[in-house]
Amino acid sequence: MTRAQPTVAVPEIPLRRAVLAVVTLLIPAPALGAEAVAWKQVQAGVEHLRLADLDAELFRFDLRAFEVEVLVPGRDHRQTAAELRRQRDGVLAVNGGFFDTDARPLGLRVSGKRVVIPLRPRVDWGVLVVRDGGASIVHSREYVADAATTAAVQVGPRLLIDGRPTDLKPQAARRTAVALDRDGRFLTFIVTRVRVDAGALARALAGVGFERALMLDGGPSTQLSVALPGHELEIVGGYPVPDGLVVRPRARSR
Repeated sequence: MTRAQPTVAVPEIPLRRAVLAVVTLLIPAPALGAEAVAWKQVQAGVEHLRLADLDAELFRFDLRAFEVEVLVPGRDHRQTAAELRRQRDGVLAVNGGFFDTDARPLGLRVSGKRVVIPLRPRVDWGVLVVRDGGASIVHSREYVADAATTAAVQVGPRLLIDGRPTDLKPQAARRTAVALDRDGRFLTFIVTRVRVDAGALARALAGVGFERALMLDGGPSTQLSVALPGHELEIVGGYPVPDGLVVRPRARSR
């Protein structure tokens, strides 16, 4: 049953003050520019940012100094982010993409330049594509396989396109996401400890200054394992996952 709203007396406001109030409401609040964000250097090629309003941890990596791997242990050998990170001697690991009720990953997975799971057609998902020294986020229909792709994961939805939030369904959950700068040189991993609305996350990432962003699987799948100087961090998920992403320092050429 809908309850009747009480009648509220509205005081008279002089016309000049009323016009000023309307104009003020129409002026959008300034976005939080990238230059205003307090990233902190962890070590060469790595920066950290915490967004307190979302209880989110952000780790940004220079892909010229670090490589990203997609690992697919599969449904019969599911692992936590911590286990994946230790297995590859990595500095960070997160959960990967979607999977079905039998824990079989859904969508494209490229691991070590090899297609482990083919592209899933006719879905409104994005693809994180990693190559040596850079990355991109494209729509599934725009993905083109090539020999330079070292890792890829198909999932969705995309959060940002050209720096602007996409049209997202209002839904709250713990979140795992990735984001890129305009040139694709820096890849950022985002993980929230609490349930966050997808639109709120997209707006926050746009405010930080990212150009493109993609949601990975979330909810109980969300998990993060970090082993960096001054940042030993574990955000535990609800269960082990059949695939994940791991960041490792690049081997130095001799």
